[in-house]
Amino acid sequence: MAVLEAAKAGLGVSALLAFLEDAESTLRRLRDPMAELESELWLLTHPDLRHVTRIKAAPDFLAETLAQQRDLLERQRA
Repeated sequence: MAVLEAAKAGLGVSALLAFLEDAESTLRRLRDPMAELESELWLLTHPDLRHVTRIKAAPDFLAETLAQQRDLLERQRA
């Protein structure tokens, strides 16, 4: 968030997540998203705890929420 605020303040060029940049009308994209910065999201749990209901709820919730927000997170605005 500090990098976003610095960019908004005009302190330079920065690499931002597309959905953060999209939400700021004062910023403009200078290039296409950088493929080399793409990565998978991994959430690890201890093998002994992965079947505990309250522990299992977190990755289930995150998977569902991220799937619902996929278009927003992967957007490539022109």
